[in-house]
Amino acid sequence: MGTLRDLELLIQSRYPIIVVQTWEEDRLEGLLGEIGARLDVPVFVWTLTQGLRRLGHVNAVYDSQAPLKALAGIAAMAGEAGIYLLKDLHHSLGDGAVVRRLLDLIAGFTARRAIVLCAAQLALPPELERVAARFTLDLPTTQELAALVGRVVEELRRQQPIRIELGPEETGRLVERLRGLTLFEAERALRRAILRDRALTSQDLEYLAELKRELLRQDGLLEYFTAEERLADVGGFRNLKAWLAKRSRALSPEAKQFGLEAPKGILLLGVQGCGKTLVARTVAREWGLPLLKLETGRVYDKYVGESEKNLEKALAAAEHMAPCVLMLDEIEKGLTLTSGASDAGLSRRIFGRLLGWLQDRRAPVFVVATCNEIGALPPELTRKGRFDEIFFIDLPSAAERREIFTIHLAKRKRDPAAFDLEALAAAADGWSGAEIEQAVVAGLYTAFARGSELTTEVLREELGATRPLSVTRREEVLALQRWAEGRTVPAS
Repeated sequence: MGTLRDLELLIQSRYPIIVVQTWEEDRLEGLLGEIGARLDVPVFVWTLTQGLRRLGHVNAVYDSQAPLKALAGIAAMAGEAGIYLLKDLHHSLGDGAVVRRLLDLIAGFTARRAIVLCAAQLALPPELERVAARFTLDLPTTQELAALVGRVVEELRRQQPIRIELGPEETGRLVERLRGLTLFEAERALRRAILRDRALTSQDLEYLAELKRELLRQDGLLEYFTAEERLADVGGFRNLKAWLAKRSRALSPEAKQFGLEAPKGILLLGVQGCGKTLVARTVAREWGLPLLKLETGRVYDKYVGESEKNLEKALAAAEHMAPCVLMLDEIEKGLTLTSGASDAGLSRRIFGRLLGWLQDRRAPVFVVATCNEIGALPPELTRKGRFDEIFFIDLPSAAERREIFTIHLAKRKRDPAAFDLEALAAAADGWSGAEIEQAVVAGLYTAFARGSELTTEVLREELGATRPLSVTRREEVLALQRWAEGRTVPAS
């Protein structure tokens, strides 16, 4: 276990104070208990309500609820080895007497003594910051979640009859559904899924996914949703589809055993309305992976330091949902670099952290970023290493326009063979896929208002009644096409 070993190394490295940022107090207490057993060092836990007590013992040190008295109790154990988990001391770090007592205490610490402070968020006084090590308790691993599933199922089976209809493969998928949750959240979600019908079946996989979506919505940074679109429902993109098909199993355990590195992701550059976002959504469906969406603008906060924390929190959640697909839609809107004076360098820090994560991440998170304005993107983002490939999605060709008309007519229960697709494709020259879809929708409204059926002529009327983006913003579209030529891979 990497988390256990890393925390143990901090304790062995003579850091007198270790600050652990976590919501999982009980899990941290359990980890420290394991470390204490491995090092043959006693572990003590302190709270404002129960005082200071040795882990595994019922009785606490007499009159040790107050922070200063708890620290005095630790000082009385001078020369003795010990790990001290102080769960509530962060509430008293604004008291100068508490800070001074803590500094005096750690001055005499040896290699086998350490104070561990824990909180969801913890700001240290400057005097303590210089002697403390910070540690972020990662979310539970697959192994921890698998053990949790086994334990919860056994506990519930002892209490009442429970029907289990999951094989080894489906159980593995169940564990993957729980990734990204704390042990507390995962246990409650699993119990809820089982107790609602006293069974654990394949239907509970989607139920757990919905519970997970609700938790991520509360956080407000990442959006979790099920992609319904398939690549077959997207017209064109021959090269892009072939590239994705070749890597459809690249995030599987079998691929890792074969020696493959997980693909990093793709940047989809193109004309607005040509299907970039739609393609991004289909990747998760085709690969059978959870789909997360991060709008980079959401990470920005008016309070100092909160924007960076929001980004770290979102990226950590994505890594612990892995393997998954992370969509960064219209990435240029959240990464437009302003001058350092206007935002004290915040946008550059956010951009730098995201660049570093795109380059160095090890978790199998496949990033699909979309962009409409290449000029708004910093050049560092488009160099090799951030993404596996940059695809350019141009205006659809005549053949692709026929395919797009076919898809949208069939989607609306119309027989494409009843329409002159050649004529429609010619009339829609310069139109994007989204504009063609809206022309079909507008044609249906027109036909319904007239009390007639949708025809080729009605659709041609709608196409002739407006001008596409390639006309209204001709200069921008041409500039984008010129930039992409020779720099990107055509999606079609």
